[in-house]
Order: sequence, then structure tokens, then C-alpha cells
Amino acid sequence: MAEPVLRDERPICFKRVPRQCGCIMAKRLPMIGRIPVFVFITFALFGLAPLGAQPAEQTFTKTIHLRDRLDLTILSGAGTIQISEGEAGVLRITGHVKANDWHPTDDQLRDIAARPPIFQDKDTVRVGTSEQLAHIIIDYEIEAPADSIIQASSSVGDIFDDGVGQTAHFNTGSGNIHAIGLGGYIDASSKEGDIEVEQNGRGEVKAVSGTGNLELRNLLGALRAATSAGNIKVSGVPGGDWTVQTGKGDVEVTLGSAACTMDAQTGAGLVHSDLRIEDANGSDPRHLAGKINGGGHNVILQVGEGDIRIH
Repeated sequence: MAEPVLRDERPICFKRVPRQCGCIMAKRLPMIGRIPVFVFITFALFGLAPLGAQPAEQTFTKTIHLRDRLDLTILSGAGTIQISEGEAGVLRITGHVKANDWHPTDDQLRDIAARPPIFQDKDTVRVGTSEQLAHIIIDYEIEAPADSIIQASSSVGDIFDDGVGQTAHFNTGSGNIHAIGLGGYIDASSKEGDIEVEQNGRGEVKAVSGTGNLELRNLLGALRAATSAGNIKVSGVPGGDWTVQTGKGDVEVTLGSAACTMDAQTGAGLVHSDLRIEDANGSDPRHLAGKINGGGHNVILQVGEGDIRIH
């Protein structure tokens, strides 16, 4: 028997037919195959796709044997870069390729994984490309010798380096930088992100952020640290001149028994020292200058709006 056609289009009162409303309303919805139209409307409104449509992540691994000191450049449009110490004379690169939306297909991800962007000229290796891969994220895991020369850059993503790089340059547009246990020169910059550096040897450190906090530990060389808006914490022994600047934020410097010549000034805030300042200038609470432990390399602390603490 054919199903009767419903003529009454008025809302159905749940009080009158509490057990039938759901079934009756479901019968009024047209069907596409076996899926009600409202499912497709939901996907259209919220940018969703049916379950299972997201391309599967692809992974590649490449091992390179080195004859001399590694000079490594890593370029990432979008993705995390993780660098850790590996065995001497060996570079191992692992990449995780995935989509950041619903556009790429499994074939596109498989194609990148099958021909990863790795370019080698003897002991000079470049991983990644400066060209943006639309809708693609590649997370890199790098194992490299500790004495490598490292340059790592990510437009969107964090950079982690644990113990690799006698000379290291890090740059990210939107992301944080963590460089721990490095022995030589370190240059780290981020437009929008925090920077953490911990040295394991003598070398100059440069850390600059547009809007982020800086935490720099165990420094033994010269220092240039600056952020437009953020707090700065520094500890170590000045092996060269230190310049620390923030437009808006607090500065905390830990010197211990190190010798230096201090000049600390804030435009709106206070300067406080737990260390004895020899030949100190007057009593201005916003400016403190003099020698610590007999004097030495210059330590210049400049704050636009915020406090300075020395200990």
C-alpha cells in the first residue's frame, strides 16, 4: 500500500503526539541515498566533510652519511622542526606530511613523501623549500651531529633544538624557539613567539622577538637581547658586552659572582639590585649604574615600561 501523503504542514505539537513527532518529521525530510538532507546541509554550513575524507598522514625517512662537518639548512612553510643530537657522521631526516584542511588528496601527500624536498651537495644539505606548499604541513624530525652548522626557518611553527649546532641560526614568523645545550654562536629571532636559549659553551647569543618573552640561561659570551613587548630573564657570566632591551616588560638578570660594569635604566618602573654596586650613581630609583665585583664587560639594561631586578 502506498504511504499516505501528509497534507498538513503546520508544526506538530509534541504534547499531542510525543512518541510520533520524531518519526513523522523524519518522513518529511527528502533523502539522498540513505542519508537525510540535513546531514549535507550541516557539512555545507560548517565546512565539514564526511568521516574518512581527511587524507592520511604520510611519513618519509632519509639517512645521509657525511664525510665532513654538516652544513644543514631547514626550511618549513608550515610545521614543527625538531633537531636532536644523533651519531657522528650521520644525518637522519624524518618528515610527517599532512593536510591542514580538506583540499589535498592521499595521492598528493604520497607524492611528497615519495619525493621529499631534500637536496644534497656533499656535506651541505637543504631540507624543505622556500616555496609554500598549499594546504600542506610537514613536521620535521632531524638527528644530526652536535658540531653541525644549523640554519632553521619556519613561517608558521615551533623550532626545537636539543644540543645540535656549533653555529646556529633560527627564525620563525609565528612560533616559539627552544635551543638547549648549544655550544657556539646562536642567533634566534621570532616575529610572534617566545625564545628560550641555554648555552653549553662559550659563544655570542643574539635573541630578538617582536612580541614574546626571552629566557636566556648559562650564557658565557656576548649578548644582544631585545623584544618590543615581553619579559626578559638572563643568567650567566658576561664574556663580552651585554645589551638587554624591552619596550614593555620586566627584566631580570642573574650574575652571581660575575664581574661587570652595570648601567640599568627604566622609563616607567624601578631598578633594584641584590648585588653591591660600587661607585654607584645617585639615588634615582629608575637608574642604577656602577661596577659589580670590580667591573668588567658592560651590561646595559634598558626598559621602556617595567621593572629591572639584578641578583
